Amino acid sequence: MANLTDEEIIRDAVNLVDEGLAVTLPVKGRSMLPFILGGRDSVVLTRPVDIREGDVVLARIDGRRFVLHRVIEIAGNPDAGAGDVDRCVVLMGDGNLRGRERCPLHEVLARADEVVGADGVHRRLDSPRQRRLARLWRRLLPVRRWLLAIYKRTIIRNIDIQ
Repeated sequence: MANLTDEEIIRDAVNLVDEGLAVTLPVKGRSMLPFILGGRDSVVLTRPVDIREGDVVLARIDGRRFVLHRVIEIAGNPDAGAGDVDRCVVLMGDGNLRGRERCPLHEVLARADEVVGADGVHRRLDSPRQRRLARLWRRLLPVRRWLLAIYKRTIIRNIDIQ
């Protein structure tokens, strides 16, 4: 069996999403803490229809790397179509303290609708409760550094991560 690179796996997943299928993909990294924990959680990706602020999306940045981050702004003409090059999405990981990525709207490849925990429990990312928590977390950006430090030292330390 051939070993696939992460890029090949993501491209195959995006092709399946484009065909209308939902794809469950494991997550790496900690840029989406505390909502998604890399090495433990997976996300269910679907076709990116009607992207809104607050959605968690898989996007291609600079035409070469992929990120799974939250949409914090959609810039450009709201009446423009998804193919309009003037329309772009601003993304930021929930676990990031600074640093935002920008990409054209057409480079949003999939939307993460659910998180699947190691225990198999599915959490909807677009539920009213999850959206409220994400908005609150964004407002806490000035103190996020300390909250993440506490989270990493207490909760993550006690979780078995692969």
